[in-house]
Amino acid sequence: MSRISIKITGAQGQGVNSVGEICAKGLKRAGYCVFGYREYMSLIKGGHSSYQLDVSHEKIESSETKVNVLVTFNHHGLETNADDVKDGGIIIHQTPQWKFAAKDDVALNKRKITVLYLPTEDILKKLKAKPILGNVLITSVVWSLLGRSADGLKELVREQFGHKGEELVQMNFGAIDAGFAFTKSVVSGDDGVSADVRLSDPDPQWENHMLLTGSVAMGLGLIHGGCRFYAGYPMTPASPLLTFIAETQNKTGMVVKQAEDEITAAQMMSGAMYMGTRAATGTSGGGFDLMTETLSLDGIIENPSVFVLAQRPGPATGLPTWTAQGDLLLAIGSAHGEFARCVLSVSDAQDCFDLMPEAFNLAEEFQTPVIVMTDKHTAEALFTQPPYDQSKATIRRGNLVTDAKQLKKLKSTDRYDPAAKDGISARWLPGTEAATYCAQGDEHDSAGNVNETAANAKAQMEKRMKKMEALKKMLPEPELIGSQNPETLIVGWGSNKGVILDAIKDQKNIGYLHYTYLWPMKTEKLEKLMQKAKKTILVECNHHGQLGMVIKMASGIDIKEKILKYDGRPFFYDELLSRITNYQVN
Repeated sequence: MSRISIKITGAQGQGVNSVGEICAKGLKRAGYCVFGYREYMSLIKGGHSSYQLDVSHEKIESSETKVNVLVTFNHHGLETNADDVKDGGIIIHQTPQWKFAAKDDVALNKRKITVLYLPTEDILKKLKAKPILGNVLITSVVWSLLGRSADGLKELVREQFGHKGEELVQMNFGAIDAGFAFTKSVVSGDDGVSADVRLSDPDPQWENHMLLTGSVAMGLGLIHGGCRFYAGYPMTPASPLLTFIAETQNKTGMVVKQAEDEITAAQMMSGAMYMGTRAATGTSGGGFDLMTETLSLDGIIENPSVFVLAQRPGPATGLPTWTAQGDLLLAIGSAHGEFARCVLSVSDAQDCFDLMPEAFNLAEEFQTPVIVMTDKHTAEALFTQPPYDQSKATIRRGNLVTDAKQLKKLKSTDRYDPAAKDGISARWLPGTEAATYCAQGDEHDSAGNVNETAANAKAQMEKRMKKMEALKKMLPEPELIGSQNPETLIVGWGSNKGVILDAIKDQKNIGYLHYTYLWPMKTEKLEKLMQKAKKTILVECNHHGQLGMVIKMASGIDIKEKILKYDGRPFFYDELLSRITNYQVN
C-alpha cells in the first residue's frame, strides 16, 4: 500500500492537533485520502501527545507504526519518538542546541534519517510575529516537504482566519513564505522535495469527500435519526459526541442537557423516550456502570432507550484517553436480571451515521434498550468520508398507537399482554385519550399492577424474552468482506474493521467476517465459513477475546487462533499485516 505518514508531537496545548488538522484538510482537497489518529495523556495541559496523519491516493482506514516525517514541538518528541521514523525519513525539531546521544546519532545516520532544526523563534523575530504563528510556520515546512504549493496553504489559512482581518492573514502569509524558504534552503532535490516523503499522484475522487471524526459522524446520525433530546455527562471518549450535539443545537433545535451525573443523564433519556421523544445518552465504562439501574428499569417497563457506550481501557479509571474493546461483555451482561436488549457496534464514519437511526428504530420496534458501542479510536479518528445518502433512513416506531380511534379501543391490559405476538405489545404515550396503565420497576401483570405470583412472573418473563428471538431473526448476518471463499477467515468487530481491511487489501484467499450486531448473535454464516476455511483468526483489542467468548456462548464454537492487543493502542496497519502473515505461514 502506497502511503506517507506524518506525526506531530508536543505537549497538550501547544497546537499539535491544529497542524495535523490543517494538513489533513489541504491534502484531502488536493486529492488524497487521509486518516488521522491522536494519542494524548489525561492532562488538560502538558503531557506528551501526538497527531498522526496517514496519506495515500488509495483508500486508507488506519495508521502505521513508522512515519516518514516526525515534527517535534519540544525535546520530549526527540527522546520518545525518534525510533518511530522510517529509514530515510525526516525529523523536524525546534529545540535549540539539541544533540542526540552518540549512539543515537550513529543509529540515525545509519538509517539515513535527516534531522532538521527549525529556528522558529529566530524566524518569527525577523517577521516581528507573535509566537502563536509558530504553528503556521511549522505547517508550512511540512506542507512544502510534501511538495504542496504555498498558494494552497494560504487559501486554507485565509479560509480559517479571514474573519479576523487582513492584517492577521498577511502575517500568516509571511510565516508561510518563511517556512517554504527554510525548506528550500535545507532539502536537496531539484524541486525541493525529499524523495522519501514524496506523495504519489493524487486521485480527484477524494476532493469532495468530507473530513470528520467518528463522534461528529455519530452526532449527524443521531440528528438524521430524529433524535430530539440528548443528555450526558462529560467522560472521555464520549465527550466529543456531547460537545458536537451541543454545538449544533441552535441549528437542530435539539434539547441538550449536561446532567450532574450519569445516573441523571440516563433517567432523563429514559423519561424522554417514555414520553415519545427520540432521545439518547452517551458515556464511557465507569459512567455506564452508573446507568445500568436505569437500563434494567427500561427492560422491565419495556421502554425504548438508546445508550452510547464509548469504550476505553479499564478497570476503574484505567487509561482514560486511550482505546480498547474491553466492554463487550459489559454491554451484553450489565444490569441486574434478565431482559431483552440489542447490542451493536459502529466501526467507522459510515457506520456512525447509518446505525444511529437504526438504533432508534430497533429500540421502538422491540420496546427495549439498545446499546451502541464505539471506542476512543473510532470516536476521535479523522476519516475521509464520502457524502452521506440522506434519503436512506426511515423512522419505524413499531407498535406505537397514535390513531385516535385505535387509542380509544385500547384496554389497560393491552400494555403488557403476555399473549402479544413476539412479546411486543401495544404502546401508547402518556396524555393520550386512552386507557391508563402503570409502568413500574416491580414485576407486574398485563396492566402494570404489582403481581408477584409465580404464574405471572413466568408469563411476563417469557413475554419479554420472546423479543430476543424476533429480534435475532430480523438482524442481518455479519458481513463477509474480501474473499468470499476464504482459506484464512478473520473475525472481528468495531474499530478493527478499518485496519483489517487495509491489511488484507492485497491478500488473496483472506476473508474478513465483520460483526456489527453483537447481541443477540447470529453464528450460522460463521459456522459455514469455518467449515471451509483452513484457518480462522479472531482479532480484538482486549485480553480475553470477548467476541470469541460471546460466539462460544451463543453457538459452542471456540475460535482458538487469536490476535489480541490490550495496551491502550489500536492495531496499526503494518503490525497487523505482519501478525496475520505469521499466522498464515505457521
